[in-house]
Amino acid sequence: MTHSLHRYGPEEHLQNDYTFFARASGVNLEGCGPKLQKILEILLSEQPVNFGSSALPRPYAGGLTAEEFTDFLKKSVRIACVFSSREKIRRVLEKLKAGDFGLSIVVGGLIREIVQISREIGLKPHTANISLGIHGGKKHLLPADEVLEITTMCGHGMVATKLAQKVLKDVRRGEMRPQEGARILAKQCPCGLVNTDRFDIIFGV
Repeated sequence: MTHSLHRYGPEEHLQNDYTFFARASGVNLEGCGPKLQKILEILLSEQPVNFGSSALPRPYAGGLTAEEFTDFLKKSVRIACVFSSREKIRRVLEKLKAGDFGLSIVVGGLIREIVQISREIGLKPHTANISLGIHGGKKHLLPADEVLEITTMCGHGMVATKLAQKVLKDVRRGEMRPQEGARILAKQCPCGLVNTDRFDIIFGV
């Protein structure tokens, strides 16, 4: 999914940041509900950092429960989540390969990491989309790097720049706990792609 492609930050901040999507399309909609529910069981068994859907009002970080999401999949065609562990996403893909569900699976992260994981478990990626970064003559008008690290975790632009700036300031002044700041920002993205495990390094705490 290209809306998760442009996550910003230095390489060391992106090494443990893996987005995941599973979805059905027009050719395999029939009977996809039970398959998606089984995929969700696999994902939850590896404890993703966050999960959700653009068709829901809030993600896991905002209070969505696994039970609510499972029920939602009775009438939905997609799952989104994020992991902060290479081993966890590797085990997820191993289990999905064994399950052979016939649905589209998209994993995002540092390209060499994704390719290496695929090779380790005998998968051949079908397609690769690569972000080319930020270009143009007015990059000085962009927010600070740490703000971009936060806002680009939501590819739909639901995490506002000014909110990210305020939370960063409050946390660094000691007026807000880092965990509270991470939750406030993550719950703005209903897809559940904001990786709250990245916030300690972004906040510098």
